[in-house]
Amino acid sequence: MTRVMLCGSYEPSDIKMLVEEGAHGIGLITEVRQKLPCRLSLEQARGLRRLIPPLVTSILIITEEQAERVIFMAKEVNPDAVQLHGFNAVEQVAFLKRKLKTAIIKTLHWMEKGLAEGADPERCAREYVEAGADAILLDTMTAEKVGSTGLQFPLEVARRIRKAIYPSPLILAGGLNKNNIKNALATVQPFAVDAFSAVTTAGRLERKKVICFLRAVMDLPAKYHADASAAKGNNRNDR
Repeated sequence: MTRVMLCGSYEPSDIKMLVEEGAHGIGLITEVRQKLPCRLSLEQARGLRRLIPPLVTSILIITEEQAERVIFMAKEVNPDAVQLHGFNAVEQVAFLKRKLKTAIIKTLHWMEKGLAEGADPERCAREYVEAGADAILLDTMTAEKVGSTGLQFPLEVARRIRKAIYPSPLILAGGLNKNNIKNALATVQPFAVDAFSAVTTAGRLERKKVICFLRAVMDLPAKYHADASAAKGNNRNDR
């Protein structure tokens, strides 16, 4: 079954709602450069993290690129994973891997016609994994935004990256919604998906949209979800 990570929590009722509805991961968007209604201070993120129960993954989402500050933020919030949503260098990921006990998710950004981090998406993703990233997340960006664009990541590129980094997990983000999730899963077969714009209104979580997106993923037949053979690149889409 494809895991679902949802972002946009701002208050305790958001955490309660996401847990009740069955989200596998909860992303806490903290001190990012982008202005969002759900942008959390470090103190707010720490408080919400304490409300996330065991067996639900807590993810600290940051755009910070100074290593020592990343370490400080991770220790303050104590999440299960830190999502580096900025443009952290490969060498910095390796350094953070040695210093942090939490898992590291490295975001790669697609902008217009190419990957912001490099011309060769598969090679770029492999380099981050080899440096210590525990998972790769694919998202889209614009000149004004490093995420939350509502734009979709090119699925064929995502599929190639998923195959290139196996067995490391691939998390697919970028404009996913109830209407395109079926095709996205069939094409990419990621370990997990991440949604924000599909589950929020004016930047804040909305229960009806959360339920709709979760059902759109979880109600799909098993053939749409990643499994061992899919991760190895042996599913029907790779033949």
